[in-house]
Amino acid sequence: MDGTLTVPTLDFTAMRNDIGLGSGDVVKEIAALPPDRQKEAWRIVERHEAKARQNMHLQPGTTTLLANCRSAGIRLGIVTRNTPEGVHTFCETFDLQFDCILTRAFPFMKPHPAPILHILEDWNLAGKDTLMIGDYVHDINCGREAGTDTCFYQNAGYPDYGKTADFTVHSMQELSTIIFH
Repeated sequence: MDGTLTVPTLDFTAMRNDIGLGSGDVVKEIAALPPDRQKEAWRIVERHEAKARQNMHLQPGTTTLLANCRSAGIRLGIVTRNTPEGVHTFCETFDLQFDCILTRAFPFMKPHPAPILHILEDWNLAGKDTLMIGDYVHDINCGREAGTDTCFYQNAGYPDYGKTADFTVHSMQELSTIIFH
């Protein structure tokens, strides 16, 4: 969701600094903290996410691409490390609907493949019939481990994690070309 459907606005460096984390995976680093520090760390994460939502904008072409997918009968899902409340705000703000939304409230988070496997089972789809799209290495690893095709969404000025993805795109228009080839 963040950085794929929306233009990236979450300042991970500031968030890490406020929590006192290193450069590793935020979820793993928070899990390694003592329980009382974990609760405070998640409150800081949620504060940063709420701030990012105030400046949230869709990637250009997102509405058109999602509408075209709907018209073609393509199911749409979100797998995010964001909160259910954050996704609800996102969907409400942009009047978007998805067939499945899995947040960090789901028992497993990306890069674990369980969220994608859950959707595949629920929708009775094979991984080869599915495309996982994301702007971070966890998205690509999650999809690959679940057996889907993967597409890295490269945002300008952000690190490139597309070397292990099946596709790399820089816009919703490029993504549309892959989906509707």
